Amino acid sequence: MKKYLMMWIFCGLMVSCGKEKEYNYKPEPKPSTPAQGYEFENIQEIFGFYGQQRYSYCPSIVKKDDGSIHVFFCGTQNMVMVDNIYHIRINPDGNQTPAKIVLTPGTSESWDNHHTCDPSVIKGNFSMNENNYQYAMFYLSNMYGVYYNEIGVAFSNDLEANTWVKYPNQVVKKTWSYDGDQGTGQDYKSWGVGQPSAVSLDRQGHVLLTYTIGDIDGTRIVWAEIDCSNMDNYTAGTAYTTMVNKGLSKIDYTGTDVTTDSDFAIDQINNKIVIVRPVHPNPSIYPTHIEEAVEVAYMPLDDFLRSTGEWTPILRITPEISGYPRNHNPGIERNAYGEIENWEEPVIYYTVSLAAPDVEPSGTKFAEWTYHIWRGNVVKK
Repeated sequence: MKKYLMMWIFCGLMVSCGKEKEYNYKPEPKPSTPAQGYEFENIQEIFGFYGQQRYSYCPSIVKKDDGSIHVFFCGTQNMVMVDNIYHIRINPDGNQTPAKIVLTPGTSESWDNHHTCDPSVIKGNFSMNENNYQYAMFYLSNMYGVYYNEIGVAFSNDLEANTWVKYPNQVVKKTWSYDGDQGTGQDYKSWGVGQPSAVSLDRQGHVLLTYTIGDIDGTRIVWAEIDCSNMDNYTAGTAYTTMVNKGLSKIDYTGTDVTTDSDFAIDQINNKIVIVRPVHPNPSIYPTHIEEAVEVAYMPLDDFLRSTGEWTPILRITPEISGYPRNHNPGIERNAYGEIENWEEPVIYYTVSLAAPDVEPSGTKFAEWTYHIWRGNVVKK
């Protein structure tokens, strides 16, 4: 399922992609010890398919002016590990709508007939087939029979729509031109492109799209500015810029980390961009394909767009903070345009998981069945 279930390998680095009634696990999340003047507070469980051998992870969040929060996330049906995209609405009083599938894999002949995951939803002004749309959902997908991933987009005029209208082709294709998989040596294959995070630069059709590449040249996050205002004239380009990762260190705080699977939010008025990212390398105990911590950092937006400057870390969400041994696939609470209300105190959504010996890679005890979504507030002290 998208980034992790096949345990796709980025040139040697494996990456992916509540209370656990199944295993009587009782986490005790707690506010973090202040680090650089920040704490992580108001930690709470958001959603999970408890006791169903189903997973929920990789949230994309849209907070509306009325206080309602729309959460799009990856999930599966029953024990079939094929990704679909789900939606819930969290009302200001905390009540939630039932989870429903809003985007599924395509037909057998389409490029996206396998996993459909990694949603990133923004508002703007988009047109396709002489129809106008307010919302775009970027997503990762792939075909049966190949290893690599690519990026698509679907449209709607309602965040609560039961279905979204797909653009029929990829908006970002794999980085090699020939058909089929790309080998990277030692029987590994390239992961492709995916894990999109989109923000609107003009509240119209001008989109800043960041995504992960895993190919023969390595693993990295890149970004491109694309025009989705008229999809009838859209051409998937090959130009992108590699994201600067200076300031983003490994799990032991030594050396520069490999960047993957991150979400972004911008504040154009204050010239800031915020990232939440998984921290590597991964643990050596099952599940080894997901990370134990995610990190929040920021930098000037104009530096980001020039691929200069350095990220300033704010806080890491670790097992000691969350109460879970794995913390991965995060998202940032944003408005409909991908903008953040308070860049110094972001609200972070993240996925948790159990680890061995509470889980094992078989049957009803896969770690995936313990993937649930939590959130907390970064608070400046």
